[in-house]
Amino acid sequence: MSWPDSPPTQPPAQPPTEPVSVGVPRSEVSETSRTTSPSAVRVQQRPRRARMIIGIVLLFLAGVSATFGVASFWTARAILDEDTWVATSKAIVNNPQVQDDVARAIATQIVTVVGIDDLVGGVLPGPLGSLSGTVTQGVTDLITLAMVQVVKTDAFVSVWESAVRATHEEFVRAVDGSGRIVTIDSEGLSLDLGSSLVEIEKQLNQRGIDILDNVNLSSIDLQVPLVDAPGLERIQTWIQALRVGSIVFPAVAVIAAMSGLLVARRRWFAVMAAAVGVFVGAGVIALITSAGRDRAIEEISGGVLGVSSAGVIVDEVVSGLDRALLVACALAAVALVASLIAAVLDSRNRSNVPDDVSAPAA
Repeated sequence: MSWPDSPPTQPPAQPPTEPVSVGVPRSEVSETSRTTSPSAVRVQQRPRRARMIIGIVLLFLAGVSATFGVASFWTARAILDEDTWVATSKAIVNNPQVQDDVARAIATQIVTVVGIDDLVGGVLPGPLGSLSGTVTQGVTDLITLAMVQVVKTDAFVSVWESAVRATHEEFVRAVDGSGRIVTIDSEGLSLDLGSSLVEIEKQLNQRGIDILDNVNLSSIDLQVPLVDAPGLERIQTWIQALRVGSIVFPAVAVIAAMSGLLVARRRWFAVMAAAVGVFVGAGVIALITSAGRDRAIEEISGGVLGVSSAGVIVDEVVSGLDRALLVACALAAVALVASLIAAVLDSRNRSNVPDDVSAPAA
């Protein structure tokens, strides 16, 4: 006997509780949605943008520091350069005021060495002896007129240049604070112009002034102060500061450049920032030299040459510095143009790369 089939004891199968993915796995869908999310893109771009800004700032600082380092090194070298001080002969040739100053300084020394004041005081009787100072001043004026003609000659200019070259080594030692100083004393830097006495005597004789006829010219120590002691101290201070700058600024430039190149994501933009830094540094230095020229002339204008010759020295230093800055700016311009070209080419290459992010399948 057969029994009818009993009803199923198990409940029917339930519908699936999780949706079945069609086409694309969950991991790929989530990855695609995460890649195309605008907020996620902004989050990824923030550190890149920060790195680029930091790199640009560091390279800009490197450009400015490098320019200041070049200026410091060049200025210190120019101040101590022999040709800078030999250029003071230009003031003697071209500036009548400098000619008068040099002529009077030499005339005063000759009158002092010969002892005109004592000679006149001994010749004038009694109360007239008090007029010796006036007579001495008149003699000094006559000798000064003769000396102006001597100073204008090429022979005297050659003597001047030779005296500057002979004194230059001791000047460098005085600024460095080393070595034995002979022609630099409490009055400053002096030039030995004794070799010009023969020409001086010749000019005096032509004018009927024979005070040197009975004088042994070789016994006259004709020293003319070029720069006074305070001026030398200021030059020494400048040299020390410039030497420190010629070490510190290049060190800062190297450290900033290396750090900037390591940090910057797009190095071409960082190199452009360095070139701009060179331009800015050169502009700042040009403003400083333009504003400080008169002050520098005033600081070293002591001595026989005064403001005119100090201006020649300062202009000689500044002209060399200007040439150095022009070379630095030319190199920066080349780097800037090369960086711009590289940046344009890199941008075109990036635009030609196809987008590898695929949209999720339907």
